[in-house]
Amino acid sequence: MEEPWIRIIQKLFYPIMCVFGLPASLVTMAVLWKGNLDMSKSIIYYLVSLAVANFLLILVVTIFRDIFYFYVDVTLYWPDQSCGVSNWIYFTCVYSLTWLTVAFSFDRYVIVCCMKLKLRYCKPSVTRWVIVGVYTCAFLVAMPTFWMYVPNRTTQPDGSIFHICSLHRNLSSIPFLSIYDHIQTTVWIVFPLVSLILTNSLTVWHITMTTRVRQALKTNNGKQSDDAEVARRKKSMTLLAIISISFLVHWLPKMVIKVVERFTYPPVNRYDFYHPVNVVRMICNMLIVFSSFSNMCIYSFTVTKFREELFRGVKFVLAILCQKPSSSLSPSKPMSVFAI
Repeated sequence: MEEPWIRIIQKLFYPIMCVFGLPASLVTMAVLWKGNLDMSKSIIYYLVSLAVANFLLILVVTIFRDIFYFYVDVTLYWPDQSCGVSNWIYFTCVYSLTWLTVAFSFDRYVIVCCMKLKLRYCKPSVTRWVIVGVYTCAFLVAMPTFWMYVPNRTTQPDGSIFHICSLHRNLSSIPFLSIYDHIQTTVWIVFPLVSLILTNSLTVWHITMTTRVRQALKTNNGKQSDDAEVARRKKSMTLLAIISISFLVHWLPKMVIKVVERFTYPPVNRYDFYHPVNVVRMICNMLIVFSSFSNMCIYSFTVTKFREELFRGVKFVLAILCQKPSSSLSPSKPMSVFAI
């Protein structure tokens, strides 16, 4: 029997993303951390933490889960616990990405709308504690997934053995895990989406209203004078929109299909790779992995300073690769990649 087309695409997609996505995440982290992007330390911390979570996500998905089950015989190389560990790390990254995006949106909301609170909250030291807290909580909250996912081995019509890491078949018989499986939807989907939409809406509304007021006050003789504060707020709103839209584009389809899958009756057979729900779910998983590469592209096209630092780093690497061996003996001025 011919292999399902969605599995063929996955076999090609994940190795490609492993080659391009992992370096893209590393480059993004390097540019954000070392580059001179005219951003506050709090923003840099949030963006770097999101890039780290993206890197870990693509690492565990492409190497330790999908590529692993496509090309490696789990019975020979890895114990069954590897399935639980990989999903534990996967959901830790998922929760971290979700709530770090919410935390970043809330930070922008506070700095724009709450003048008194921002003096105490919007500081690099507080941002570091928030990021550590999000990662720690995500790690602990994702712990039950270690027991929820097990490797299942099935025989295909052509006689081949297929391995897939999926939910425990008797999950409903374990009360704690069954309850957690339903609460997981709320922790991962409902609360973050509501928080993200609410904070972003309030931030955009507040920036729009205050900008109108400031422009009206600074209008002289029918001409609007330049306002550095308005320009800064528009820049902040643009960055917030980029992060939020990127998150929704890559994660919202997965969240929607997760809800559809949970309320579909009878339950969808996860081994039926021709079922529409399974096909959409797999495409959504690939879309999430693709975010690690697309985020760097989004930053490059929308953030001028990021693009400049990226090009500077590329030129430096090319200069080293194209340098003649003899020139290495001559003294030269030390250079720094992504110099500030």
